[in-house]
Amino acid sequence: MAQDIFDLTGKVSLVTGGNGGIGLGMALGLAGRGSDIVIWGTNPAKNASARAELETFGVRVLDIICDVGDRVAVEAGRPRRSWG
Repeated sequence: MAQDIFDLTGKVSLVTGGNGGIGLGMALGLAGRGSDIVIWGTNPAKNASARAELETFGVRVLDIICDVGDRVAVEAGRPRRSWG
């Protein structure tokens, strides 16, 4: 039996800007291959919407408010909470 080289089950992908546009498209593609997803975005409503869409793939999704242009926010944005 051939191995699926694109299977991301058991992996976690961090997608900055994963709540819209190209970032969300990437997150959807990764979730579609089985990866759990962590979203960093600055808009809580967009994060929640993206999270709901990504969860339809049956993967775990963690959304964190984080401005990647702010070093302090990035350092503080490291996941400190459990999957929910």
